[in-house]
Amino acid sequence: MSTTEPPVLAARGLSAGHARRVVVADLTLEVRPRTVTALVGPNGSGKSTLLMTLARVLRRQAGEVLLDDRPIDRLPSTEVARRLGVLPQTAVVPTGATVRELVEQGRYPQLGPWAMLRRHDDGAMRRALELTGLTPLADRRLDSLSGGERQRAWIAMTLAQETGVLLLDEPTTYLDVRHQIDLMRLVEHLRDDHGLTVVMVLHDLNQAARHADRVVALRDGRVLADGTPREVLTSGTLRSVFDVDALVVDDPVTGRPLFVAR
Repeated sequence: MSTTEPPVLAARGLSAGHARRVVVADLTLEVRPRTVTALVGPNGSGKSTLLMTLARVLRRQAGEVLLDDRPIDRLPSTEVARRLGVLPQTAVVPTGATVRELVEQGRYPQLGPWAMLRRHDDGAMRRALELTGLTPLADRRLDSLSGGERQRAWIAMTLAQETGVLLLDEPTTYLDVRHQIDLMRLVEHLRDDHGLTVVMVLHDLNQAARHADRVVALRDGRVLADGTPREVLTSGTLRSVFDVDALVVDDPVTGRPLFVAR
């Protein structure tokens, strides 16, 4: 984990929301390279709004978002897509598309106009399918899959982009426990072995504690706590952020904080 390198992604005085409603207000955040950051907080706290504004999916209302120290608003869409992979909370399944065809969509930001898919693109798609355990389902139609299988297909498409930064909005949605564990291990693998930077919205605090380098706790569009899992996931912070009386103990496997509601 890097604490001295300049941030790969940053928000400065950021305000964002929907129409005239401000959801995130005057927020500042820096994301360092090769780290996993978990955004946590109650429903309506601004987690997804923040993530989608960092991704330039939502337009900011004030402040700025910087990608590699450059205002993201001024970058061409193709350049942003080559550097940021985004998994939204909900995505529309293309009618009649197969898993392989969806994953193929992840390669198009890397291609120039009129370019054809080449051997490297085939390799990237194959790796994405393997990493998500979808190789046996590659030729299945998306509308024939379970919710968890479709979620993994979207994750595979995001991985096929081969970007340096991944923004994942509730990536464990619809996944059973086994595939949640596999996904969290995949995130760690992408950071440790491929040097990726990951920012993800999580509802499961124990997943955040176990797998993230950094936890950012939001409430009412503002950051209430920001630091390592041990610094953030304390009984006091959980009470102020979630209104939950919780016991925090050491995880017997990892030694990291483990959240237990009273």
